[in-house]
Amino acid sequence: MLKDLVNECFNLKKSSLPEWLDETIENDVAIINSYAWTADRCRRIRICDLDIKGKFTAETLVIYPEYCYETPIFGTEYIRIGTKKYFGATDFHPVRGDTEYEQQYVLNYLGEFPDRDQENSKFYDLTKYFSKKFWTSKRDYDFYEEYIETTRKYLEQYKLCLAETEQGLVDKQFHQDYDVHMAAKDPAHGILKAYYSEQFATDYIHTFLFDLNG
Repeated sequence: MLKDLVNECFNLKKSSLPEWLDETIENDVAIINSYAWTADRCRRIRICDLDIKGKFTAETLVIYPEYCYETPIFGTEYIRIGTKKYFGATDFHPVRGDTEYEQQYVLNYLGEFPDRDQENSKFYDLTKYFSKKFWTSKRDYDFYEEYIETTRKYLEQYKLCLAETEQGLVDKQFHQDYDVHMAAKDPAHGILKAYYSEQFATDYIHTFLFDLNG
């Protein structure tokens, strides 16, 4: 599980959730687990683990560096749709779009990783906040163990990037712009609305998944 992987990679300190959100919320057909931590050089690490019984599961992880570091935002997710469709993705999300930034904070750490094999996606807006090393795979069988191993390799490089990034004056607006963009594009709204409520879906995306968008 992503939770176990993150716990292996970071010395986590638990953070509080929004007052309205319990760590586990379950009804007759769905269960959602929400976790948030801080760690050395990381201002926020959050995981959402959603299970629509027999139909859909999703694990998502996002790691934000402290504002004083220009390190990319780390993002990954794994999705199962029934027993026929499986999808995984992992990336260093650049907080700036210039080539100098991508070279320093992405290519210097992921240079030996394959370049992404697509320029368009029906799930993501690849024109913003996705790097040349964005890894994604879609298959008709469960490849979770391979996904976790790939994500582990990305996380190891991300920790190195964090450790080697010097402090500087970084605008909080970079993170806020990221949250606003990702919240607007997140397909989870429809799923959460269907199995919880419209209000829950909106609050969850805007105050937990991407809390600077709230």
